[in-house]
Amino acid sequence: MASKIFYAALAAGIAFIAIGIASSVYSNVAVDVPLDYTLRPGMVDVITPDMNAGSTASITASGSTFDVEIRDPDGQVVESEGGASSYSYDFTAQKAGEHRITVNNTGSTDVTIGGYAQTKSSPLGLSGALMLVVTGIIVVGLGMRFGRR
Repeated sequence: MASKIFYAALAAGIAFIAIGIASSVYSNVAVDVPLDYTLRPGMVDVITPDMNAGSTASITASGSTFDVEIRDPDGQVVESEGGASSYSYDFTAQKAGEHRITVNNTGSTDVTIGGYAQTKSSPLGLSGALMLVVTGIIVVGLGMRFGRR
């Protein structure tokens, strides 16, 4: 019985460690995230992708009148458009960090937002992956304890 627990704990621990390592590597890789959303009149949508330098984003909006502003991680305005009813903009991040895309519906009908932004996981995502590695180490340690009996 103890040998079965030993092998099961060892296999589970190794799996946790492998998945945790893969997840921690993946948390720094930027992936395309869709920006599809409908914004009601008087509402503001703030999108904050955490982009690497060289990551891209494409934003489209149409409908009522609205204002769009894109800021880099230092708070500098990259793009600003006011009173638009149709908008399309593609950009490449010049600096790594959290960019801020704000769409403010100033009109009386819905605004449809579309496009994508390349973003990576937050620091919380990385800490979750590292906790999985720690859990795997603990499970392997417990399995080794059963193997000695």
